[in-house]
Amino acid sequence: MKYIQEIFKEFTDEITKNLRASTPKAIEEEEKRVKRSAEKFKQWTDVNFTVADEQGNFVWCCGIMHLHTRTPEVWLWIKKSARGKGYGKEMIGGLIKRIQEHRDFDHIIYRAKTDNIWSRKIAEHFGGVLQFNEEGKEKIFIEEKFDKSDSFEAVEYRIYKK
Repeated sequence: MKYIQEIFKEFTDEITKNLRASTPKAIEEEEKRVKRSAEKFKQWTDVNFTVADEQGNFVWCCGIMHLHTRTPEVWLWIKKSARGKGYGKEMIGGLIKRIQEHRDFDHIIYRAKTDNIWSRKIAEHFGGVLQFNEEGKEKIFIEEKFDKSDSFEAVEYRIYKK
């Protein structure tokens, strides 16, 4: 499990406040999460990536969930020191391109915490269409942490076929 130490070190409360994943309390928790991720890949439901820079340093994790459905969802997290360098757009763009070239889908889902402006800008950069409710206001989704420890408000963007 290459990069597990770096992921554990970087996967802090500051990072996970915008994610459905919670901060692991011990490295063993992160190892279990990585193993579950590998199982989902074998079942072809999710695919996750750990990405390094040109020097081999861990930079971010990203992936596609619900790959087996007509509405796959893309996600990412970037370590704090690598933010603001365009990695988010680069990776989400790569994931979207892969889905568009290799999957039959209705739309790609990209969810962002309501106050995570940078994440929202990534979705908008790729033509993501913000979802609205019947009253014309942003449709708010309550995203529960995978471990059920907390929840937060998120918005959903849909990226349609080109």
